[in-house]
Amino acid sequence: MSGITNLTYLSDRTNIQCVCGHVLGFTVRRRDRYGIRFTFKLCLKCGHVWTSNPLSPAAARRFYQSSDYRSLYFPGESPEQVLLRKTPAPSTVSQLLRFVEGLRVPRGRLMEWGCGGGWNLVPFRDAGWVVQGFDYDRPYLELGRSLLGLDLHEIPPDGTSLETQSLDVVLLNHVLEHSVDPVSLLIRLRELCSDETSLIVGVPLLETIPIWHWRDFFHVAHIHYFSAESLTRVAAKSGFRITHRDVSTGMFVMKKSESIDQRPNQARFVLRSGLLLVRGFIEPMYRARQFVRFTLSSLRLINLARRVKKRIAR
Repeated sequence: MSGITNLTYLSDRTNIQCVCGHVLGFTVRRRDRYGIRFTFKLCLKCGHVWTSNPLSPAAARRFYQSSDYRSLYFPGESPEQVLLRKTPAPSTVSQLLRFVEGLRVPRGRLMEWGCGGGWNLVPFRDAGWVVQGFDYDRPYLELGRSLLGLDLHEIPPDGTSLETQSLDVVLLNHVLEHSVDPVSLLIRLRELCSDETSLIVGVPLLETIPIWHWRDFFHVAHIHYFSAESLTRVAAKSGFRITHRDVSTGMFVMKKSESIDQRPNQARFVLRSGLLLVRGFIEPMYRARQFVRFTLSSLRLINLARRVKKRIAR
């Protein structure tokens, strides 16, 4: 929390509706992982979870373009230090590269939307792909160009067309949840896709709360909290069909569909999302470990417990 107390513009908010257009929702949490006040709601019509009072457009632009966003994740580190630490060693087969190669997509042109400094692009370039990246973060874009030699550009304003050649893959990894209007973003990216283009989307899902933990799952930078079902419906509404999914990692592959599909909302979606939230909140094993750690620390036995654990591990 100490790293963001001076960012007063974070109190500049707007109010948005759910992706289905509904306004009413059940409040599931009132603070994010940093203690910043937000209202996180479960839609009572479609079961989607979203932040109903996110940063205003002006505050969001400042948040991302100034690198304050990255500073939350990496306090005390300069943008150059973060870039060099996150960039894989030459010829590394990253998880993203392995995922794309597993789809048997021929090596060609790949564009990443929300690329930061371009660290995700380096393994693809080293593997023979022609890569290009877009982001709002000017300091990281410049570092990616100068230090990594990547073709990186600032995302132009909405409604501005992009000059890109035919793309084989569009990468949208942990970006969609940041968008105020994920349907509009997907429609914008759809214009860059041919029928053969694979849109790779990675998101933190309600199903994966136990991986992130309830305390850290809700975040100032995240506006939408998809389940596998709600993401499928948002994709359909945007003119995409999902051809492959891995719910355990939150990775989805989308292809253009011929028509915009308006899938009906059902009460069972609300119930399922509610159960996922309850499971994520209870998380018995994690909370049991936290209780044991707290108890040992209170009794000043934590160091002894760690030594015993190391000895057992041998």
